[in-house]
Amino acid sequence: MVRHVPGCRTEKFVLFFCVMKYSFPGRRFSMNILKPVTLEHAPALFRIARAISTLMFVLPVVVLFYQYKGLTTGDFFLLQGIFAFAVFVLEVPTGYIGDLFSRKKVIVASLFFWCAGYFVWYLFRGFFFVFLGELLFGIAAALLSGTGEAYVFDVLKKQGKEDSFLKEWGKFNTWSLAGMVFATFTGSIIYDRMGPDFTALLTVFVAGLSVVLALFLPDVPEVQRVVAQGKSKWQDILDISKYAATHREIKWLMLYPATFGTGTLILMWGMQPLMKHAEVPVFLFGVVVGINQFFRMGFSHFAHGLFHRFKTKGFSLLLFGVLMAGLAAAVALPEVRFRPLVYILLVLVAFAAASQISLRIVTSSMINHRIRSDERATVLSVSSMFSKAFNGVAMITLKFMIDGWSLSATFAVSGLVILTLTGIALAKLLRLKLV
Repeated sequence: MVRHVPGCRTEKFVLFFCVMKYSFPGRRFSMNILKPVTLEHAPALFRIARAISTLMFVLPVVVLFYQYKGLTTGDFFLLQGIFAFAVFVLEVPTGYIGDLFSRKKVIVASLFFWCAGYFVWYLFRGFFFVFLGELLFGIAAALLSGTGEAYVFDVLKKQGKEDSFLKEWGKFNTWSLAGMVFATFTGSIIYDRMGPDFTALLTVFVAGLSVVLALFLPDVPEVQRVVAQGKSKWQDILDISKYAATHREIKWLMLYPATFGTGTLILMWGMQPLMKHAEVPVFLFGVVVGINQFFRMGFSHFAHGLFHRFKTKGFSLLLFGVLMAGLAAAVALPEVRFRPLVYILLVLVAFAAASQISLRIVTSSMINHRIRSDERATVLSVSSMFSKAFNGVAMITLKFMIDGWSLSATFAVSGLVILTLTGIALAKLLRLKLV
C-alpha cells in the first residue's frame, strides 16, 4: 500500500502507469505485427503524430515550471543553451543515422526521447534532472530535425510529387504549430488549476501517443546510404558535411536562416521574462505565447504563397524588416508603463518571433532540391547544426546578460549583434540571385 505523500515519487510512478495502462488497453503488440499505412497516406499520419507530440502543455509556463523545480530564470537560459549545444553535437551524426538506417525507426526513437524527457521532468526536481530532461529533448530534436524532413521529401519523391514539398512541408509545420497553439492556450490554465505535476504528466501521455502512431509509418528503404568499400562512416560524414558547408549556394541557404533564427529565438524565449517584468497576469502568458503560435501557423501556411509572390530578394528583405521591428519592440518594452502599449509591443514581439518558420520552410525546400536522397538527412542536419551553434552561443550568453544587465540593455546588445550577422549573410545570399 502506498502512503499518500503529495508529490512523492512512488505515487507519481503509480499514477503514471495507471494512466498509460487504461489509456492503451488491449493485447501487447510489437513493431513486427503493425501494418504500416501506404506511402500516399504517410505524410498525413506523420503530420498527426508530430502535431500530437507538440502538445507541450508546459511550454507557456516553462519558466514558472523551472522555478517550481528549484531553478532560476538564468538557469532557464543556461539550459536552453545546453539544449542547443546538445543538438549541435548530435545533429550531424543523427542525421547520418537517418541516411544509413530506417528513417521511420529514427522518427519513432525521436518521439520516444521526447516522451522520456517529460517523464523525467514529471518525476524528479532539481537542476540535474531538469538538465537531464533537456538533454533527452536535445537527442530527440537532433534525431528528428534532418530525418523527418528527409522522410517527407523522399516519400513524395517516391510518388513523383517532390515539387509539392514546399507546400507539404508548410502544411506539416502548420499542423505541428496547431498542436502547440492548443497547448499554449490551455497549458497555463491547466497549470493554474491542476498544478505543475499534472501538467507534466499530461504532456508525457500525449507524447507517448505520438510514439504509437509513428509505429504505423511505412519505410522507404531505397534511399538508405551505401558507404563505399574501404571508407569509414566517420569519413563519409565529414565528406558530406564539407560538401554542404562549402557549396556555393547551400552554405548561405544555411547561414542566413541560422543567424535570423537566433534572433527570433531570443525574442521567443524573451517574451516570458518581458511579461514577468511588465507584471502581466500569469493566465495571459499562455495567451501571448498562443498568439505567437497563431502567427507561426500563419507564416507556415503562407510561406509557399509569400515566396512565390515576393521571390527570394523581396521575401528575404521583408523578413529582415520584421526581425528589426521585433527587436526594437523588445528593447523598448521594459521601459513602457502605459498598459495598452505594453500589450501592443508584446504582440509585435510575438509576430517577429514567429517569422523564422517561414524562412526555414523556404530555405529547406531550396536545399532539398540541390542534394541527393542518400545524403539528404545528413545535409539537412548540417543546416540545423549551423542554427544550433548560433542558438547555443546566444542562449548561454543571455544567461549572464540577463542576470547582470537590464532587459533593455540585453535586447539592445544582442539585437545589434544578430542584425549585423544576419545582414552580412543576407547580402551574400542575395548576390547569388537564387530562384
